[in-house]
Amino acid sequence: GKHLDRRDVAVIIPAYNEAKMVAQCVSSVRKAFEHSSEPNGEWVIIVSDGGSRDGTVDVARKAGAVVVETKAVDPKGRGPCLNRGARQVPENCKYYLFLHIDCKLPLDFFSDLEGFATENRKFEIGFCKMRFFPKGGVFLRMFEWLAQFESVFSTFGDQGLIVSKGLYQTLGGFPPQVLLEDVEFLRRARASTRIYALPMTLEVSARKFEDRGPLTYMAQCIVVLNLYIFFGWSPARLLKLYGNPAFLRLGKGGACAVGMLVFFLVLRHYYRTG
Repeated sequence: GKHLDRRDVAVIIPAYNEAKMVAQCVSSVRKAFEHSSEPNGEWVIIVSDGGSRDGTVDVARKAGAVVVETKAVDPKGRGPCLNRGARQVPENCKYYLFLHIDCKLPLDFFSDLEGFATENRKFEIGFCKMRFFPKGGVFLRMFEWLAQFESVFSTFGDQGLIVSKGLYQTLGGFPPQVLLEDVEFLRRARASTRIYALPMTLEVSARKFEDRGPLTYMAQCIVVLNLYIFFGWSPARLLKLYGNPAFLRLGKGGACAVGMLVFFLVLRHYYRTG
C-alpha cells in the first residue's frame, strides 16, 4: 500500500505583502491535490502571513487557503512564520510541504510524491527540482542544474521542502532567525538523516534574479552563504549586508567574473565530495 497519501500532507506557505503572487501559488496547490484524486477532498493549505498590509490575507482566503495571521507579539521572520503555520496543522497530517509563495506545483506533484514515498520508505525529508518562469539565460539554467544536487550550496527553501512531522519536531522546527532559516534547518536535518532529491519539478518565479540581475544575485547568495557557514556571521548582520543597495553591484563584467568563479568553486566542491 501507499507509504504516504496526499491527505497526509499539509502545505504551509509563508507570505508577506504578496497579494499579487498568493492566488497563483494556492491555486496550483489546490489543482495538484485534486488531480487524479477524488473530488471535494479536504486538503490542508495554510498561508502563514507575516503581517501583510496589501490585502494578501483576503486574497489567500478567497483562493481557498486557511490563513494564520501574525500577532503584534509574535517574532518576525520567515522561520517563526513557518512554525506558526505548522502549529495549525491537523493532527492527522504526517508530512509538511513548506512552499515559498513564488512557487507553483505541477499537476502530478502529489501522484509523484506518493509513488516516490512508496519506493523510498525511509524518506523523511526531500526537495524538488526547479524551473524558472519566465525562462532566462545561461545562468538561470545553470542554477536550475545545480538545484538537482543535495548540498549546503544548492538546496534551499524555494525548492519546496517536504518534511515528516516526526523529523520536524525532532529538529525543533525552523530556527527563529531573520535570514537563512532554511539553510540552518537543512544543516540540522543533514546531520541526522538523508535528504532526498525528489523527481518533481516546481515552477519558480525568477523575480529575484530579475530585480537584482542574475549574475549579481548569484554572487550575493554565494558570498552570504560563505560568510554564514565558514565565518560565522550572524543572520542579523548578513541581513544588513544583503539589504545594502551597494552590495556587490559590480556591473556586468565584475558580476560575470564572480559568477564564473562561483560556478567553478561549486563544481570543485561536488568533485571532492561526490
